[in-house]
This record gives sequence, C-alpha cells and structure tokens, in this order.
Amino acid sequence: MCRLFALHSDQPVTADLWLLDAPYSLLNQSRFNADGTGFGWVDETGSARLRKRPVAAYESETFAQFATTLRSRSMLAHIRLSSGTGHCEENTHPFLQDGIISAHNGVLEVTDAMRERVTELGAAHHVQGTTDSEWMAALITGEVAAHEGDLRDGVVAALSWIAANVPVYSVNLLVMKGEELIAVRLPATNELWVLERTATSDAPREALEQSSDSLKARSADLSGVRSVVIASEPMDDDPAWRLMDSGELVRLGADGTMSSEHPFGPLARPLSIEDLGLSAATSQAHAEQDRAHAERRLRLAEGRPASTDTTDTTDTTDTATGSATAGHDESADSAA
Repeated sequence: MCRLFALHSDQPVTADLWLLDAPYSLLNQSRFNADGTGFGWVDETGSARLRKRPVAAYESETFAQFATTLRSRSMLAHIRLSSGTGHCEENTHPFLQDGIISAHNGVLEVTDAMRERVTELGAAHHVQGTTDSEWMAALITGEVAAHEGDLRDGVVAALSWIAANVPVYSVNLLVMKGEELIAVRLPATNELWVLERTATSDAPREALEQSSDSLKARSADLSGVRSVVIASEPMDDDPAWRLMDSGELVRLGADGTMSSEHPFGPLARPLSIEDLGLSAATSQAHAEQDRAHAERRLRLAEGRPASTDTTDTTDTTDTATGSATAGHDESADSAA
C-alpha cells in the first residue's frame, strides 16, 4: 500500500533523517512502494510547492539530494503503490489544487454521484489523472472553498460526504494549506501514526538519534525544535509513537498547536479487501511488509529494542544509476 509522511515543526528543518536515515525511512519503504514519489511543502514565501515523479524513491538520484536540502516548517511526502491506475505524473501524489496539498493511502470507489458532487462544487477541472485519490482531493478543494477557505471544515465536510455516500476501503489522508496540516485515519483498515517531540527554549530536546541493529543516525537539525511526525508506520523504535484512532482527525495549526477530534460517523458502505479488484487488493496487502509491521508494533508495545532486521537499511544513496531512471531528471517544481 502507499505510504504517507508529514513533518510539522516550529521552525524550518530538513526531514532527511526520516526520509533517508531512520531505521524504517521512506527510502527503505519505497522498495515495497515503487510506483511514484512526491513531496509537497510550503516555501519561505508561504507558497505551496510540489515535486513528484512516477519513479521509486530508491531508484531516484534526486530523492536523496532533495531530501537533504528541502527546509520547511510544514511538508509531506508520499510513495505510491498503484491500485491499478497508470504510472504517470498525473496519478502521482501529492496533488496541488488551489493552494491545498493532499496525499492519500487507501481505496474508495469514485461513483457518478461523487463526480457530480465535485462538479457541483466547481472543482472537477482539477482532476487530470485517473485515481480515486485525485477525485477525493478535488472534493476536499471544493468543500474548502464552500466553507470560506476553512481547511478543517472543508475536510470534515468532504469526508463526511464520502463516508455517507461512497464505498470505502480506507481513507488515510494528509492535507496541507499554508502551514496548517490535517491528518485523518478513516476507518481502522490502514494504520496512521503520530510522534510528537516537544521542545521549548527552556527545555530543548537533544539531537534526535535513531538506531537499529544495522543503522545509527543522528540529526542535530531537530535539536531544540518542537516537531510532529505523522507516518503510515513507526519509522523507528521510539515508544512515543501513537496509533491514531479509527475516525480520528489530527490538526496541526500554523501556530504549532495540535488538536484531535473524532468527527466522522461509521461508513455507510464499507469495503473489505475481498471486495476490491485484484490490482487494488494487491496494493493494500503485502505479506512481508505486514509481518514487519506486526513485529514493530509488538516491540513498541513491549518496549523492546529492534530484533535482527534482515532488510538492508544501510544503503541510502541511489545505486540504480544503470536503471531506466538513469539520465531521467525529476520534474520541475510546481507552485501555487
């Protein structure tokens, strides 16, 4: 299944520790999710920007370069495992629509009623590809506009409509407008985790250090910085990772405040993995990845250190220079 990542902090930082160096970094996760890679962030002028390509992060020379140089207070990233739609830039997450950046992990059915609702909201022109995720992004964009630009109200309205009207397997979602970030886990089908690291001038945090049996990494950049990470799975063995509840919405304000609520009712038309087509079902179930998740959840619950990890986590540079991506540059930034 796709993987989500977001970092929100009280000052601009890099996310290379989480993207490249952590024991379960996005780079390592991309070996299971190889159909696309994308970043969304807010630059120093407050503009929303994108950088994405339909290539695996571990095969991209630019991924590591960009991960070490991007600095922002609010950013998100996505690595894609296709549920059956084409591998092209239009289908690669995140999506940028009217200054709103979004990324999705899960499956829902785009019905005629959903297309009509997006059209009624004047947002259908945003859909350029063929994914359910982009239609959902357009619905959110339309609802945010209908709610006078309020991101939280627009997200709640869009997902409440989806929950009441559309067959849904999973809607795990990251949405960002300016330096406001919202994460949703709906329902409990797929996981979404939160890690909060508090720091003040009187009580700064130490430099963040990660370790596993095969890797050690340290980030002085995150020293003394209050930050919140949201990810599809715990990216290290820190016991402070918290699994979001089913139906939970976490909001990180531009001022750094964090709140949690449960505004969604039960799904009217829930889907099981048996209801999905072969490609969609395959994208949501990967046996080896599921076993690794279960082991990490058990370690976190018991407070145990990492056991021997047979996955190669030491290589965080592009070794595929002879692959099909050689000489294939990442796309230029998009901005809004």
